[in-house]
Amino acid sequence: MKKIIFFLILGSAFTAQAQYGYGNGQRQPQRQTVQAPQEAPKPNFDVKKYVGIIVYEPEKAAKKSGVKLKTKEEGQFCKIVTDYNKSIKDITRINSFLLRSTKNMVEGFQRNAIKSGDFSKQPKVLKKMNEDLKPISETLKTEDKKLDTSMKKLLSKKQYEKWIKYNKKRQKFFTKEA
Repeated sequence: MKKIIFFLILGSAFTAQAQYGYGNGQRQPQRQTVQAPQEAPKPNFDVKKYVGIIVYEPEKAAKKSGVKLKTKEEGQFCKIVTDYNKSIKDITRINSFLLRSTKNMVEGFQRNAIKSGDFSKQPKVLKKMNEDLKPISETLKTEDKKLDTSMKKLLSKKQYEKWIKYNKKRQKFFTKEA
């Protein structure tokens, strides 16, 4: 019986120490960190990513596709990718004003919507953006089809599958009928 009472007293002493800390009976005040009010993130709309503009590094793309370096196939692969990059850069340069104005329009809407909390104009902005960017996306699709058909001709089946996998990681998708 003495042992049971001894263990009860010992257990309550440990419990008291755990609750009050340091065993002196005084509670330690908890520190509360003061958080600054969070500011809304600044809008950063990537028009090129939205439209699907991707510029490849020929050597890296060849490596990811499994094309052996220092071969005739690698030279053809790099030439195809370089020609594609040149045409994409030309399209981007020609449409730079439209891309920049679309980016400014979307970011302006986002800033105003965050400040006011009114997102009711979003469908209108989205529709206008899609109408403005449709010609660019159509041009890009034709260039992508050309790239895809030339890659199908050049690469083996296994290399072509690696090429598609590499593009999926970069959010570039080729259509089945190409």
